[in-house]
Amino acid sequence: MSALAINGGNPVRDTKKNPWPAWPVWGKEEETSLLEVLNSGVWSYNGPKEKEFNKMFAEFTGVQHVVSAANGTVTLQLALEALNIGYGDEVIIPGLTWQATAASVIDINAIPVLVDVCEDTWCIDPSEVEKAITPRTKAIIPVHLYGSFADMDAILEIAKKHNLFILEDCAHKHGGEWNGKKAGSIGDIGSFSFQLSKHLTAGEGGALTTNDPVLAEKLDALRNCGRRPEGDEYANIDKGAGSYSDEGNFFQSGNYRITEFQAAILVEGLKRLPQQNQIRDENGIYLNSLLSELPGVYPMRRDARETKEAYFNFSFRYKKDGFKGLTVDKFRKALESEIGITVDSSYEPLNHCSLYVPYTKPSRYKLNDRYWKAINPARFKLPVCEKIHKEESVCIHQKILLGNKADMDMLAEAISKIYLHANEIQ
Repeated sequence: MSALAINGGNPVRDTKKNPWPAWPVWGKEEETSLLEVLNSGVWSYNGPKEKEFNKMFAEFTGVQHVVSAANGTVTLQLALEALNIGYGDEVIIPGLTWQATAASVIDINAIPVLVDVCEDTWCIDPSEVEKAITPRTKAIIPVHLYGSFADMDAILEIAKKHNLFILEDCAHKHGGEWNGKKAGSIGDIGSFSFQLSKHLTAGEGGALTTNDPVLAEKLDALRNCGRRPEGDEYANIDKGAGSYSDEGNFFQSGNYRITEFQAAILVEGLKRLPQQNQIRDENGIYLNSLLSELPGVYPMRRDARETKEAYFNFSFRYKKDGFKGLTVDKFRKALESEIGITVDSSYEPLNHCSLYVPYTKPSRYKLNDRYWKAINPARFKLPVCEKIHKEESVCIHQKILLGNKADMDMLAEAISKIYLHANEIQ
């Protein structure tokens, strides 16, 4: 009988008897809060739960202003619009990210410029950013991916040198810190997602963070059909030119609002998040120490400037040459069988991504031939992104890090088992 579970052997973890921690996490607190909203009749926007969450998240993130919105995709779009980025402008983004990072750029008629990433963090490579800058470049979107932080010192230096905006894509980084500053407080605007798999979730939802009151006012208006923000939060700021349109007190925009039900869940989830992040960080450090001793397995590089870790997924790099030639796709399947939880590759590189396909919508994006050619993702070469996706990436949902050290030992044991019996896998 084969030793490996993928071939009929006993798995390292029997998830029926020993399940992984559940996700999402909720309790009586969410039930009580949701019933409060239900019974209040205030279900829509700008309610007390939304205001409470915005205040809490601002304090948690270390910013002056938070604007909640429908999801993390529209927060990126609204941020770009608030920065007055539009037709023909170029926005530099990493080639390894969820397709929404690029889609938000073309949705406001700008041009996503895809650049390669660092092999040991999977985050945007500052040297590639520098090479991609042209007179049309207006912004950089560094994405803090899975559990890694983009090199914000280098990105800030480049942005200052070329007078560019920085829009942090923090969909994976709620509570992470760089040099003691929280993700979302370092650039001009931070964008967060609260989609179900994220480590702060309401099923869907998003938020924007900024220290600029003029940008905050614009973001608030843009997510609320262009209306002037309510209350006196922005009453005393120097609005300057363009705080609203030159025609009056409104922007042309749409409805991108969050609901009170989502806000109620987020309020309670945010109370748990610091402790959850601490548990994940401690387990991540311990698990990486185990992985560093295994052949063919390389932990993601954690920069010394990253003072607090936050995980969307637990990821590591895999080298088949150190693993008896076993391909990464076969390794992922074998590991999945041993531990009873999905093991994925990284996101698809955006130059060949099945979900980032602007050429399927000529009626929307074919503004003219020049723009049509500029947004073609296939024109970009991303060798590091492609190597990561096809040959090296191993990604597991962050809920495994909510367990204990015995769970981490079990994961390392499963990898060792596959190494010892790799010849059994065809």
